[in-house]
Amino acid sequence: MNKYLVFIMVLVSQFCFSQETDSLDVEVDSIYISQDSLIFGEYTNRILNDKAISKSLQALDALSNKQNKKLRIVHIGDSHIQADILTDYMRQNLQNKFGNAGLGFAFPYKMAKTNGSLLAKLSSDISFENYRNVKPLDSLPVGLSGIAFYTNKKDFSIELNVRDDYKFNSIRIITPNNQNSFFVANTFEVKNEIIQTEVPKEVPKKITGYTTKKTNKTINHKIKKGEVLSIIANKYDISVSQIKKANNLKSDKINYGKTLKIPTIVTERIPIEEPDTNDVASVEYEIITKEVNTKKFQPLSQMSFPMSHDYYNQVAMDKIFIIPNTEYNEFALNGIVLENDKPGVVYSAIGVNGAKCSDFSKYDAFFQQLPALEPNLIVISFGTNESFDKLENDVFIERLNQLIDNIRLFNYDAEILVTTPQPSQFGRRYKNHLVEQYAKSIIDQAEIKNYAVWDMYNDLGGAKYVNSNYRNGLITSDKVHYTYKGYKKQADDFFEALMQSLEYYKSAK
Repeated sequence: MNKYLVFIMVLVSQFCFSQETDSLDVEVDSIYISQDSLIFGEYTNRILNDKAISKSLQALDALSNKQNKKLRIVHIGDSHIQADILTDYMRQNLQNKFGNAGLGFAFPYKMAKTNGSLLAKLSSDISFENYRNVKPLDSLPVGLSGIAFYTNKKDFSIELNVRDDYKFNSIRIITPNNQNSFFVANTFEVKNEIIQTEVPKEVPKKITGYTTKKTNKTINHKIKKGEVLSIIANKYDISVSQIKKANNLKSDKINYGKTLKIPTIVTERIPIEEPDTNDVASVEYEIITKEVNTKKFQPLSQMSFPMSHDYYNQVAMDKIFIIPNTEYNEFALNGIVLENDKPGVVYSAIGVNGAKCSDFSKYDAFFQQLPALEPNLIVISFGTNESFDKLENDVFIERLNQLIDNIRLFNYDAEILVTTPQPSQFGRRYKNHLVEQYAKSIIDQAEIKNYAVWDMYNDLGGAKYVNSNYRNGLITSDKVHYTYKGYKKQADDFFEALMQSLEYYKSAK
């Protein structure tokens, strides 16, 4: 008999025998192979060292049994997190299965001139100053959001609107040193007043206030390195389809250095001029009658705590107004937390474009304010920006550990899960060997540092699959950021791995 045929027959018999043995001695879950293992080799999608998140799995188990409980998850990272695409898909997955307990962390990213979640939209009648933690260390009020957001103007209101599925009952306002510099109102009334003023005739005028006018305007945006349509659309709070229509684009592909037309609505401030009576010595006077509309806000009752000032409304709301406490002269907002009265999952996303572990570690206020979110599970995702800074593996791990230690110092009850960084390329062409090293070291020290790991690097196939992921529409042309499809895959795979750990937890009870 042909020796090759004999070899094949031996292999087949061994395979059949092993199949029979496994069916007797091994649970089905223990030989689970994900679809990705067929695509990306031997990788099996699971949470490593999941005993480190046993309390979070217990909370999910309680929620699956309809117990009145909340699991609060906070996901911290860089631009992959700030855009709230990956995290929103993960939020949807968890809340669809275990219940929607609220949006969680919200911040006025657009007002801070950057991109962020579209689930909570904030706007104001004035402009605020901003400063990101990626810039050199400064005394400005950088805190929980990683972005300082502040003004010394007293006459303003910030309007916050959320989608219907994220209506909220409770509002938590987080400020530097927990200053009570803001109030929260859910309604206001407009008063029409008739005012008569005696003014001099034919005198110089001065600006006494401003009104606003909204007009449609097309602006030009020069495409920067690494930008994709979804990021540009988020920045200007418009849809990708609007940009494509305005520029006659037939695909999502754009090129660095080119200019896009961006259709926007611009709010103009128009000055209101009044007679300047200080420049008048002796003139004739006349009576001017005018109708003035004024807003009178009705603040909610406030409860003060060491980390925040909280507000509650029995009826769920989709809109509030944040107004100044005029006893203060400076106003800085570090974050808002929105929750409802239902059991379920709250999934907060805190990210800063371009951020590294060390950027969040610069400001003590970040760690001091994090407990205001009452996190049960903290997910940490860094590594991309460190790799582009060519940070040695040992230095990255040291800074990651410093971030974890500082988080635990103020959140000793919270469990921690670290995701390995996504695969990427240097200059769109060269293998990013550093994130591969980071991923291995994160996994190697998981038990030592008592955290769980989801290996996103190998879930996406590692360095050798970056180009095929690009061809399959998972990663953008910069070979760093991912498409909506790519971030959805990450969220779905992360959720699948977490659910597998939950099943293991249930079976071991």
